[in-house]
Order: sequence, then structure tokens, then C-alpha cells
Amino acid sequence: MFYQLLALIRKEFLAIWSDKRSRIVIIVPPIIQLVLFAFAVTLEVKDVSIGVLDRDNSNESKELIRALKYSDRFSDVLFLKSNKDLKEKLDSQKIMVAIDISQEFSNRLKKNQQAEIGIIGDGRKSNSSQITIGYIQMIINNTFSKNSQSVYVRNWYNPNLDNFWWILPNLIGSLTMIIALILTSLSVARERELGTFEQISVAPLSPMVLIIGKTIPPMVISIIEAAVIFLSAIIFFKVPFLGSFWILALAIFAFVFSIVGFGLFISSISSTQQQGILGAFVLLVPSILMSGFATPVENMPDWLIPFTDFVALKYFLIVLKGVFLKDISWDIAIWEIIPMIALGIVTLAVATWFFKKKVT
Repeated sequence: MFYQLLALIRKEFLAIWSDKRSRIVIIVPPIIQLVLFAFAVTLEVKDVSIGVLDRDNSNESKELIRALKYSDRFSDVLFLKSNKDLKEKLDSQKIMVAIDISQEFSNRLKKNQQAEIGIIGDGRKSNSSQITIGYIQMIINNTFSKNSQSVYVRNWYNPNLDNFWWILPNLIGSLTMIIALILTSLSVARERELGTFEQISVAPLSPMVLIIGKTIPPMVISIIEAAVIFLSAIIFFKVPFLGSFWILALAIFAFVFSIVGFGLFISSISSTQQQGILGAFVLLVPSILMSGFATPVENMPDWLIPFTDFVALKYFLIVLKGVFLKDISWDIAIWEIIPMIALGIVTLAVATWFFKKKVT
């Protein structure tokens, strides 16, 4: 049986490489997505234009405007003439945030009273507006702080808030998931489309051996792809790796193991490779959205959070960020790895049951 399994694994590797679609899936998307997402996916807000309606025209208001101009977060600070001008600039998206300085601004400052400044953001870009408003509030507080104390801000794990340090660990997870899921989703569907599924079904191999033979090649390829992306993150994008390599290796194996079951289930119910790819993307989109890739899981509605426990990518991202930036310990990492292994066992069991029904 061992030699039969080796022959099946060899046959599966050759089938993946000889199939044009599979070759494209293995080589082209990871490279394009790694480069594209690394530079395009960012939550940073830089080089935005803001407007200032200075009704006071005092030394204090001019000091604030100078502080805004010298900030590296804003590409342009426009002077607004009136409320109408403010509205037009926001409506036309020439500015993202407008600052309205009242006529009593300097007088109230001199009297040690609370001086009012209106900040109006473009709600059509809610996230960027909120971040920009946060920058403005920080500049205002620093400019008109009256006490002698200094406030030092330090960001743990990513001191300079480098976007690459945040996005590259996430990309290792998402791109590995895409490769593993699509390759396994095409596996059985390819046999049906080529007309060789009947030959496999009558072969003297048990469904378990067939499942193992279909599982190992996509797992090996996906792990290699993950290693390539990992090395790219360290070598080309200079993302620090502070944790244990063995934790990362076990986590990658557990994650890929959890994904191939989903892929084989999709493949077993698909008649063509096109259906397999469509089924994979039906699973991919909600998995990425619910994994904490872009927004924290804690920010989701209470009724939705329990469903994220069935998303393997969520656990994998926690381990990835931990080993890259925090030097996560085995005591913490193991409780993220165990759920991925459990999901893999369940999904492979379900996939085996469906595959056995198709064969028999």
C-alpha cells in the first residue's frame, strides 16, 4: 500500500504541474498579490489635503496653521474663505477634513479658557477621516499644551508603525490559504473533467489512501509557497522575525492541514474545475473578512464573533504576528495551533465521507 500511495502522490504532482490552470495558480497569483497587496493594502493615512477656516486671524491661530503645514501627514493645507467655501471643498473632495477656528480662539486661550475649534470630516471616507482628525487633535494638543510635562508615545512591537510589518504576516496567511484551497478544490474536479475519476474509483485503493494521496501534494506545494513568502518578507521587505522558527513551521503545517479538508470537500461536490474555483472563492472571501485580516475580530457584532472560531485563518494570523513581532511563546502559540489541527481533522473526515460516497 505504501508504494501505491507514493505512486498516487507522484501522479498527483505530475497532474498539478502538467495542468496549465494549476501551474498558473501556483506561480502567478502569489507573486502578483505579494507585490500588489504589500504596497496597496494599507491603513496609513498620508499626503491628504485639509482646509482651515481662520475666523480669528491671530498669532495663536497662525501658529496652529504653521504646525499643520509642517506635519508630514498632510500634503496641502488650504485656506478657506467662508462656510460656503468649506462646504464646496468637502463636497468636491478637494479636502478630507476642514478646521474651523472661532473668532474668540486667541482671547479664550489668553484667559486660560477652553478655546473652541471645529473639525469637520468627510464621512464618505469614515476610517481615513477619523485617522486624520486624530492627527489634527494631536497637533492641537501639542501646540497649545500649557503644562511642563512631556508626553512620550511608544508603539510596542511596531515602533514606527511600518505598514510592511503589519501587512506581510497577514499576506503569508491569506496567500497560503488561497494556494492550498484552490489546489485541493481542483484536485477531484480535474479527474472528473478529464474523465479519469472512474479509473480512480475502480483502482484497488481505499478511500483513505486516495484522500491522503490527494492531500499531500497540495500541502507540500502550499508549505513551499508559504516559505517563499516568509523569506521575501524578511529579505526584501525587512520585516523582523523575533520568534521561534519551529512554532512558525508547526503553525504553517497545522494551517495548511486545516485548509485542505475544505478544499477536498469543495472538489468532491464539483463536476468541473471552474466549479471548484468558484467554490473556493465562496469560502475565501468570508474567511478573510472574518479572520481579523483588516479589522479586529472584537469589533464585529456579538452574534458574529462565535462563527470566527471556525475560521482557521484567524488562529494562523495570531501566531504569525506573534512570531514575527512579539516572540510568542509555546504556551500561547499551542492554543492557537490546536484549533487549526482540530478543524483539519473534522474537515478531512467530512471530505473523506463525501469522497467515499462518490467512489462507492
